[in-house]
Amino acid sequence: MADHGARDHATWSASATARNVHCAGALTLAQFAPPQRESIHSARGTACHQIAEKCLRTGVDASSFLGEIEKTKEREIEIDEELVNSAQEYVDYCRSLNPDIMKSGVHEQRWIEQKFDLSALGTPFDAGGTGDFVCYDPRHKTLEIVDLKNGMGVVDVNENPQLRTYGLGALLAHPDLDVERVTVTIVQPRAPHKDGRIRSETFHVADLIDWTADLLKAMQRSKQAMDEHAAANGNTVLLDEWRDKWLKPGKCTFCPVEGSCPALKRDAMSVAAVWFDDMDQPRLGNAALDTDPASLNRDLNMIPMLEDWIKARRALAHSMAEQGVEFEDHMLVDKIGNRKWADDTAPLVMAMQENGVDPFAEPKLLSPAQLEKLLGSKRKALIEPFVVREVTGTNLVSRTKTTRSAAKTKAETYFEAQP
Repeated sequence: MADHGARDHATWSASATARNVHCAGALTLAQFAPPQRESIHSARGTACHQIAEKCLRTGVDASSFLGEIEKTKEREIEIDEELVNSAQEYVDYCRSLNPDIMKSGVHEQRWIEQKFDLSALGTPFDAGGTGDFVCYDPRHKTLEIVDLKNGMGVVDVNENPQLRTYGLGALLAHPDLDVERVTVTIVQPRAPHKDGRIRSETFHVADLIDWTADLLKAMQRSKQAMDEHAAANGNTVLLDEWRDKWLKPGKCTFCPVEGSCPALKRDAMSVAAVWFDDMDQPRLGNAALDTDPASLNRDLNMIPMLEDWIKARRALAHSMAEQGVEFEDHMLVDKIGNRKWADDTAPLVMAMQENGVDPFAEPKLLSPAQLEKLLGSKRKALIEPFVVREVTGTNLVSRTKTTRSAAKTKAETYFEAQP
């Protein structure tokens, strides 16, 4: 089985192709990106891929993993109904490919989690990725690459650079196959789309070869950007020129340097200047804000850029703080989750029954809030010994606006755990 959480990505990874083609300088800045935290959404996607792979390799269904724990890079994910449903829809599609060929005795060839690289093309740096499922249909001379996406953000299959890179990689990995057409398929169970949750694009190999020429040109642009950045050697004027030449915001989602991108900062500052009259000590200008529709329309167009930049800066600072970086005016504090019962509820049930209260609402135990309401204000303290509030993460807050104690960084937590 592939260890999905521990995978190393190529310098030019298939998943970043769209961004790198659009913004030639993104690959350069990615070299300086801080360590990336694994979000809960990313971890759930990884867990979904892991159980799907196990299903395809062993023949079991995804439901057999319900309630089990899948370990990812930084988390442990309990497999729930949603993950089971997503994985099964993908598995069913992969298993259904070309059943008529199987019956006729002409067996297609299949590969699960196949790694590939583009080095045979003479790329300026290592480039490649992993195809979730690759299938060859010899009767129609078609090579199909199936990509499972567990996210809810709708992904367009048509002319998708990531999928075309997968198709190219699969083609290079199997030079012995007689391929005329390539099909790329997205299985996205959680994202409703007018073309369905499973959608494909098919193109001739000749079209893929034409696209490959454009891909190599984009790689050369990124290599030139990388070389010019190194030649600037930290010179501020030259780096500003480099920024204006090579950075092109627009496909920043999932970019590891979104929070530190100088082009995004430049654009955000230019937008903020419309409302703030001093960028060193920013404050809203004294003039009344325009209320006419044209001015509001202008502001509505500009605000998302500023919001995205602020969000990215907060995320970067939070990530750095969790790695041990200290900020003079800000610190980490624990994020406390909602109340829930301690693991052993038997003492709670006994205590409630002794006080004449039934803690159950068939078929399950009442929540802390529900039982508190049932007990009334004079007796609600009875539940406190049985309630826990778990730490669910951290927040980065201003030191002057909180009375809470500082939370431990990941580094501190790690070293405390060592024997």
